[in-house]
Amino acid sequence: MFPVNENESTCGSSTAVKFERKKELKVKLARVVLNLIRQPGIKLSRLSALFHTGRDGIEDLKDMKLQSVVGLLCQYASPKLAGDWDNVGLLVEPTDPHEVTKLFLTNDLTPPVLDEAIEEKANMILSYHPPLFSPIKRLTQVSWKDRIITKCIENRIAVFSPHTSHDALDGGVNDWLISAFDLQSKSPVEPTVMPNKKFSKKRIFTVPVDLAPKLIQGLSGIKGTVTTSIAVFLGNQENATDVMDVIGDHMKKIKSIESYDLQKVVWPGYGMGRKGTLKEPLSLEDAVSLVKKHTNLEHVRLAASPGESLISSVAVCAGSGGGVLRNVPASLYVTGEMSHHEVLHAVHNGTSVILCDHSNTERGYLHVLKQELDKLFKGKIDIVISSKDRDPLEVV
Repeated sequence: MFPVNENESTCGSSTAVKFERKKELKVKLARVVLNLIRQPGIKLSRLSALFHTGRDGIEDLKDMKLQSVVGLLCQYASPKLAGDWDNVGLLVEPTDPHEVTKLFLTNDLTPPVLDEAIEEKANMILSYHPPLFSPIKRLTQVSWKDRIITKCIENRIAVFSPHTSHDALDGGVNDWLISAFDLQSKSPVEPTVMPNKKFSKKRIFTVPVDLAPKLIQGLSGIKGTVTTSIAVFLGNQENATDVMDVIGDHMKKIKSIESYDLQKVVWPGYGMGRKGTLKEPLSLEDAVSLVKKHTNLEHVRLAASPGESLISSVAVCAGSGGGVLRNVPASLYVTGEMSHHEVLHAVHNGTSVILCDHSNTERGYLHVLKQELDKLFKGKIDIVISSKDRDPLEVV
């Protein structure tokens, strides 16, 4: 779960999302962090994961007002995970007060889906694809998308879109897609790299045992730093001067000093696409059957690579995967769509390709998401998946 900074508007709400964290939880979390970073060889990525990736709900659910719901959705999957070209978060916000009692899930917000949501008396729609993408200068009845947004406003229905934030999410749509296969290991194709707001530098001092307590005591008093038995995490460059002032008198006894830049960190498990190694190789025919069953499709398109027919590794990208999957070493690509030339490039580089059409590689994830949101909202919101939502293309 990602923390929401109340001074930022990444979720799109005009009202600041404010939560009051429990003091007791802060103390417990601090103790866990200190114990964790005292362990030799601990990686900062693990420390970051501790702060940001738990999903058991740390906020109190006093009500289901729209701002609270949006805040929790943005904690579950930070909009900062999304592509910088994307339009995610709260896209339609009814006037206050707006209590969310029924949340309607869909892959695409189309006219039949909206009519279904209205019939279901939903007051919030989570549309995986954003119905608002390009800038709008007017809302008229000319465009079908304009009519949808106008109808949402008239019926006081909020609209939220997670899109690529859930593509990159650990446990998101790409993890669902690759779960069609029995894997030995998996990882993101394009790992997510995020700014490290907590610390910018780490200094590690190797000192005699008798000097360590004195240095720890002196360094612990510096604001904006965390000191462990061997390392100091610095909040900014000004802290570095304060640190050197403390250790200055002991420089002769310090055996070595290591400095690390922590401004960017890789978030383990997060990123676009997924690639994995199968526990046991399988035939291309069996791989196709697994994909059909997982996506609930009778037909898929297949481009078989000449040569080795056994599949030992797979790379997936929900939606349009041509760019993300290009040149990724794998026996098989699974995605929604790729261009003619992208498919040619893959198969003649030794990779077979299964295409399911764009939204068919995403829609099944909504059932996983529903279960996660039931836990996130502690059963206080009725969550419904659209029965009218479907890919516009079908094999005839």
